[in-house]
Amino acid sequence: MNQFDGFRCSLRRFSDELLLYDRLLMLIKVNPELCTGCRACEEFCSINQEGLINPELSRIHVYKDYVNNIFLPILCVPCSEKPCISACPEEQAIILDKNTGAVIIQEEFCTGCSKCIRACEIGAIGFLKQKGRGKKEKAVAVKCNQCNGDPWCVKVCEPQALQYIESNSEMDGQVIFDQLCSDLSQLDPNFYGTGIGRGIRKK
Repeated sequence: MNQFDGFRCSLRRFSDELLLYDRLLMLIKVNPELCTGCRACEEFCSINQEGLINPELSRIHVYKDYVNNIFLPILCVPCSEKPCISACPEEQAIILDKNTGAVIIQEEFCTGCSKCIRACEIGAIGFLKQKGRGKKEKAVAVKCNQCNGDPWCVKVCEPQALQYIESNSEMDGQVIFDQLCSDLSQLDPNFYGTGIGRGIRKK
């Protein structure tokens, strides 16, 4: 990405955030201490997003640390920096939802370059290599889109480890994101995870 592209991406992100100014944002809050590791969130997410019961296709993934008995759901929580947007070379591929504030990947513009995947610190963006998907009809990046304001993972989580909350500050999302980063750092190196979780970027 050259200097002009970087400036263009920053300007695009700033423009999107102006549209969200003074609006309520929606966030999925993760409470790992309540998670039982049942993986219902993964199953129902994959059904809603891909029409299949397959945790590998889910936009949320539960990491299981059996050594420390920790279950940690990981999904996109819009952080303040949004490096995925800055990293994307396609102007319309990653945008902010004007109603929820969620970061959305528009599949028809995604080239499958995977730059957004490498930019995400918690590994919340996945990669589907399927014919007919994305701008080049070969592959596409995928992530949580909050089910367009009605997240299935929250609805099926009986222990309420996932909560859909309103916020009037982007920093609330950053707080949740920072906590997820901290929780990830506490996991045993041999933790179990599927799909998206394999893309965690180490600092």
